[in-house]
Amino acid sequence: MGCEDRADTADSGGGSAAEVTCDTLLRGRVTVFQPARGYRFSLDPVLLAGFLTPPYGDFVDLGAGCGVLGFVLATRDPHARGEAIELQPHLADLLARGAQINGLHERLTCHVGDFLAWAPRQSEGSFDLVACNPPFYRLEGGHLSPKRERALAHHELALPLPAWTAAAARLLAPQGRLGVVFPASRDGELFEALTNAGLAHVRMRYARPSPGRPRHRLFVEARPGPTSREVEPDLVVHEGEAFSPDVSRLLDGAL
Repeated sequence: MGCEDRADTADSGGGSAAEVTCDTLLRGRVTVFQPARGYRFSLDPVLLAGFLTPPYGDFVDLGAGCGVLGFVLATRDPHARGEAIELQPHLADLLARGAQINGLHERLTCHVGDFLAWAPRQSEGSFDLVACNPPFYRLEGGHLSPKRERALAHHELALPLPAWTAAAARLLAPQGRLGVVFPASRDGELFEALTNAGLAHVRMRYARPSPGRPRHRLFVEARPGPTSREVEPDLVVHEGEAFSPDVSRLLDGAL
């Protein structure tokens, strides 16, 4: 099965049929099924995977959506094994289909459910990496979409920042790490939540859409330990009409 001109229908979780597109990443090495309308992935999970250096060991993709982050992590590290958790059945179905077509179904287990309910059932300290492209907006921040799929992806309806950071920290092995992409404008809230969860040893990199424009994203790798921040040079996404060389390398799957 290929991606050329593929579209089908599936229940969107809101009771209506939705077209599904088939798209590729890393020069065709990763295939993703996603809704043609509504929730669609951005560059953020791909850039987060590139920020997190392998090996990944046993990892969790928290709020996995249609699977982009987990697929890229597993593709970059052929020895990694993951658990991908997605609340919305429609997206979880696309996640499972993607795992199958990418040949990752034996290394990436897909779960339909609430991460905050799933995490306490796992053994404490059992994962090397928890990675997350979480909802970016507080409930009181920005316009809440009337479409549940989009609202859950963008707003903290099911994954409040303090709750998921605490749950993720519990899952990490002593030398484990939490990887997250978050709005640069909420960096103080993220650092506070990480510190409260005992993950104050931080490697970080801000991103900006193009030279001279304000920072819009923050990539963080946090570990247990005392407060420490290692700041890497900003990632510039676009230079002119094209992706920057750094981003192009990440989109090609370079390590």
